[in-house]
Amino acid sequence: MTRNTVIEKYLAKYAEHLASSLAGFPHNRMFERCVVIPVYDESPAFIERMQAPAPPNTLFITVLNCPQSCTEEQRLSTQQSRQYLRDQGHVMWTSQRHDALQLIQTQAKEKAQHRYYWLVWDITEWCIDAALDPIAHHTPLPGFLHGVGYARKLGMDTALQLLYQQQISDPFLLSTDADAILPEGYFDAINSPSPLAGYIFPFQHRPLSTEFANGSVESQIYELSLRYYVMGLRWANCPWAFHTIGSTFAIHGHHYAANRGFPKREAGEDFYLLNKVAKTGSLLCLQSPTISLSDRASHRVPFGTGPAIERLTRMEDKAGEFMFYHPTCFVWLQEWMSCISALFSDDLTTTLETRSDNAEELTIILNLIGIQKAINHSRKQSKSATDFVRHMLTWFDAFRTLKFIHTARDHFLPSVTLGDWINSIYSGAHPFVPSTSEALHTSSLASKTSTLLTHIRTLEHKNLPYTCSIK
Repeated sequence: MTRNTVIEKYLAKYAEHLASSLAGFPHNRMFERCVVIPVYDESPAFIERMQAPAPPNTLFITVLNCPQSCTEEQRLSTQQSRQYLRDQGHVMWTSQRHDALQLIQTQAKEKAQHRYYWLVWDITEWCIDAALDPIAHHTPLPGFLHGVGYARKLGMDTALQLLYQQQISDPFLLSTDADAILPEGYFDAINSPSPLAGYIFPFQHRPLSTEFANGSVESQIYELSLRYYVMGLRWANCPWAFHTIGSTFAIHGHHYAANRGFPKREAGEDFYLLNKVAKTGSLLCLQSPTISLSDRASHRVPFGTGPAIERLTRMEDKAGEFMFYHPTCFVWLQEWMSCISALFSDDLTTTLETRSDNAEELTIILNLIGIQKAINHSRKQSKSATDFVRHMLTWFDAFRTLKFIHTARDHFLPSVTLGDWINSIYSGAHPFVPSTSEALHTSSLASKTSTLLTHIRTLEHKNLPYTCSIK
């Protein structure tokens, strides 16, 4: 790619320090595309799953990582992936600094003529204290952190460095997880000539062991909650209406650098990065192909899919215990979104009283999240109503949208149970989820959940592709 000062600045000031680790990397090795995969306590079976739909000359950057709390069994399980790659292929290059970084060439079992490349970071030993563990096989690597956010950042920073060196052709860097099943067409889906900041792939949950099976009732309930939230945002005309799942998106290298990369968080790193990227460019939510995600319970991260499914599994009365945001939260959000443009010239109280039947409640919610300061700042920075709206939406981003929903929930609109949420759809009382023709009143919870998930997936699919932008 041509010289990019934004990427140069990021690599110099904000990226992980990779110069010494990548010293001596073969400069004549060129790759068509790159996908970054953090790996913790995964079976090496994911390697064949990743290679199956991949065109030749694909680079997989894999970061084998362990949290400080992991067991020795989990550490060894994570390390098996590098050994499997070395057994199946051959090591082309090893970092001169340490053996934690290697380039390994492999070939798919069913496509012997296709060559793939795995640039493997093994930072599983980072937290070993030699004084406490004298039998450790490696010297601990200073400077490395635990958590999926750091693993994604290390992998993506490595990809960005190679992109900057013109060793990766496609500027869109793919992000996924080892427990994802990448579909045919995954690597060919990113082909839009228009300038975009990133792409978001559609997804569904299902067991990894059975290709065509539906997911568990727990994963279906959790997926319903994810889709319901995004569906509510789109209905409310909110520009942040996209899924934020780390295994389902691609980001242009320029926008990744402009937003200082993945935050080093133990969870939620995908949400915070996409929240920033959507402010500097457009995100395109694709209609296909669909990535399949594991529906297993997990404690790998503090929150997210695995912990949510684990929590659902422990619930004896899922219909009465699992909670959904009150639908009216999104009604109020829609009312607020319709008011923003008028605030360029009108005061908040007058605008809300004119445009909303819930002016008093909205005033309290918005003041609690600091709206007046944002209005004043946006007016000062704007020469037109269009500029004002852009500044306001930059402030009222995905994070503050979620904060708006939570504040409405905490003060006025308590969440509803799964059972009540289902009944509101069946009765036709839901404001933006139309009733399904399938009977919901006589079936089991598992059947109701499956029916509604199919229904909402279909509704969402009809609105794809969907572009999220504030420009």
